[in-house]
Amino acid sequence: MIDKDPGYSARFWERAMRRSLDENDLGRWAQSVFEGDRPIASAFLEELPNRARVLDFGTGIGRNAFPLARLGHDVAVCDIAEAGLHHVRERSRDEGIAIRILDYDGWTIGSPDGRFDGILAWSCLDHVTLRHATALARELTRVAKAGGILLVSFDEDKGDDPDSESVILEDGSHQYVGGRREGMVFRPYTNEEILRLFEAGWDVVRFEGADTSVPRRGLFVRADE
Repeated sequence: MIDKDPGYSARFWERAMRRSLDENDLGRWAQSVFEGDRPIASAFLEELPNRARVLDFGTGIGRNAFPLARLGHDVAVCDIAEAGLHHVRERSRDEGIAIRILDYDGWTIGSPDGRFDGILAWSCLDHVTLRHATALARELTRVAKAGGILLVSFDEDKGDDPDSESVILEDGSHQYVGGRREGMVFRPYTNEEILRLFEAGWDVVRFEGADTSVPRRGLFVRADE
């Protein structure tokens, strides 16, 4: 199985992120989800208490972590690609903004249980297989406080890419084996599949879903146990 190795797609993200950083072509890597008109992102911010402990899971280069830290929140990040984390370290030092980087091996987050008031997992759980995403959803549940808020986003369907060659795994994931996306994994989700990922331990606050040409976004609250 492809997802026995937590690094099965890490090489793609390391390569893509390093190239963007080297060429100073950050594009969407740099645009925060809190910019522009995203009511669900605004709702996430409104639900956070003052000086909340927030985890930016799959942070990339910290596009969402830095805005959260500037609002006074205690922000921790993790990512599978070291290139982005190196950028976060340097930028946080240069700007004097405290952002903690957690250990993360692709499966387990280096954090105690029930630590975070808020968790952001934006456009990352769809880049692993369904089995892997199910395990990561449980891990996010583990590190969330009761009453904590979770914001997730799942991208549009990237299965149709004429510049890349992919194979379809049994669970419907696209594993790219050639072209510019070689090494990347993407799994298109239905609304029901996303809701099923978080049916244990979470209550739905808000959900935005349409067909696979439109990103799907969910806001959940950690249920009391």
